[in-house]
Amino acid sequence: MSRLTAEQLQAHYSDFNVSERILLSGHSHQAWPDAARQGVLQCYDDAAKHVDEKWGAALAKADEVRDFYRTLMGEANGQIALGSSTHELILRFMSDLDYFKQAKASSRPLKIVTTDSEFHSLRRQLQRLQELNCQIEVVPVEPSDTLAMRVIDKLDNQTDAVMLSAVFFNSSQIFHDVGQVAKAAHNLNIPCLVDAYHALNVVPFNLQTWELESAFVVGGGYKYCQAGEGNCFMRIPADYQGSPVITGWYAEFDVLDQAPGKVGYGTGQAAFAGSTYDPTSHYRAAAVFDFLTEQQLDDIELRQINQAQIKRLWQGIEAIGETRCGLILPKHSLGDNAGFLSLTTPKASQWVKLLAQNNVLTDSRGDQLRLGTAPYITDKQIDTALNTIESLAPKLV
Repeated sequence: MSRLTAEQLQAHYSDFNVSERILLSGHSHQAWPDAARQGVLQCYDDAAKHVDEKWGAALAKADEVRDFYRTLMGEANGQIALGSSTHELILRFMSDLDYFKQAKASSRPLKIVTTDSEFHSLRRQLQRLQELNCQIEVVPVEPSDTLAMRVIDKLDNQTDAVMLSAVFFNSSQIFHDVGQVAKAAHNLNIPCLVDAYHALNVVPFNLQTWELESAFVVGGGYKYCQAGEGNCFMRIPADYQGSPVITGWYAEFDVLDQAPGKVGYGTGQAAFAGSTYDPTSHYRAAAVFDFLTEQQLDDIELRQINQAQIKRLWQGIEAIGETRCGLILPKHSLGDNAGFLSLTTPKASQWVKLLAQNNVLTDSRGDQLRLGTAPYITDKQIDTALNTIESLAPKLV
């Protein structure tokens, strides 16, 4: 079976009306294929048929979701804890730090090393901890070519964790050297957590290639996996045994012989399990992942599609010219760019509003106008978006 063109794929996304709307918001929320509806209906039907006995089927869907993420990371037997959001999983990770489980917690402030380009779920939480006198070392991303060494220089025997991204959510720049940080942290026995949300399924993310075998990795299905909300995960390093302070009762499933009054933990992913959840998200994701497999849309193919689309946008903005549109292209190269094109402008939010009024959906973060593509976006739609940008430019420059 040959792969469908973007025009042909659009028929499989009819509920999201992708042929009539130019959804350049794919880095934030990609359209769901129509197959997702069948997953949602199957969840309802299983609940109606089995009532409280539905959980066997639901947990099987959860395992399908785990297997998809394992495949993306090239780790067939990887330990994968699931959660509704990366924030929920980050809290479980942080609560497992030795700092919170040993007497030394009272002798010094918690120390975490991070960057100034993290997604809000991490940035906000660390900023709040900083207000409580925790030591949060925020390393500027720029200049990016020295970032890895500058982060490593902040690591010492007082560091409790290092938490950073594989792709920066504001600029779309790939942090190719994140594995160097993870290895340095591992050598110092410092837990390293890598946010891979903006890499998964648009930038190949084999753990061995990225040198991240020793790292915790969080990500999810809301963006390039097209699976919608509630499909986040945390990969736990092989042979790691955790005992997080923030712990759900599902973590007791594998501890049938725990002593009365003792909080026991299963091994690997089981130690980081949550609690009762809405399984609809996993049914939906499993149906979407089956669809992507049927359409031969793996991460390698999706990378090629995305790079061609981003190149078309990049060259189109370049042709219009910074003087005419006021949009500044990234400093990094196309090869170092992940799933969206980030354009610098002090009027980013105004651009988003005007483009939406003209049927082109985008988003912004601060002074970054972000244009994200997807496999169902046609070249014609990209060209229409570029023409729209050119026509609106006089109102914003």
